[in-house]
Amino acid sequence: MAEAGRSLKPFYFLLGLIAVVGIVLIVRARGSNPAAGLVASSDCQSPPLGAPAPKGVVLGPDSAKFEITEYSDFECPYCARFAILTMPDIRQRLIPTGKVRWRYMNFPLEGHANSPAAHLAAACALEQGKFWEMHDALYMNQERWVSEGNPQRKFLEYARNIGLNIDSFQVCMQQRRPWPQIQADKCEGIRLGVNETPTFLVNGQKLRISGLAYDDFKRIVDSLSALPATAAAPGQAKAR
Repeated sequence: MAEAGRSLKPFYFLLGLIAVVGIVLIVRARGSNPAAGLVASSDCQSPPLGAPAPKGVVLGPDSAKFEITEYSDFECPYCARFAILTMPDIRQRLIPTGKVRWRYMNFPLEGHANSPAAHLAAACALEQGKFWEMHDALYMNQERWVSEGNPQRKFLEYARNIGLNIDSFQVCMQQRRPWPQIQADKCEGIRLGVNETPTFLVNGQKLRISGLAYDDFKRIVDSLSALPATAAAPGQAKAR
């Protein structure tokens, strides 16, 4: 109990100060955590004015007859398996034929706590022309950074290993510059009915395959190549 005559002003001042500091810390935490703004299905109904168009990251020529779009999550173990076991063959054996253009689309899933930050790290590497190098580092080391309470240290390590300008990378991560583009990619997937990763589309049409091996993709490309042009191109991919 307070002694008679003693002012309670210092106590209330201290209480107010603690509350202000708490609010500042919460705001800072939300600002530094990409997951705080993870897009949900309802957010995609009416994109904000000035929102970027979905585009992903492309490998292969514009003249390719087929575009395969991959919706992927950096924390998804099936996506990692595909990236490690299958994608190298696609890069080395399928894309160089000139028949295929590959488009990687960001699709961080809810419930994957570190995935948004990983997509941001890859997008910041893209600003320096090294998306695929960061893509490989994230999938190859998935088990290491997924279990981290603060994966930023791992992302900085990968950034150094692939030769990024670290100062520029850190500023990009702190400012979250690419985040609207990541959201736009995911919204495009939601509009197309994507609800799991990895999901693949050929010329805008969802691809149904039993496996994720290189031979599965080659077989599909070969079978489409044998069709007449009108039948082989059911529609252009919406993400340009």
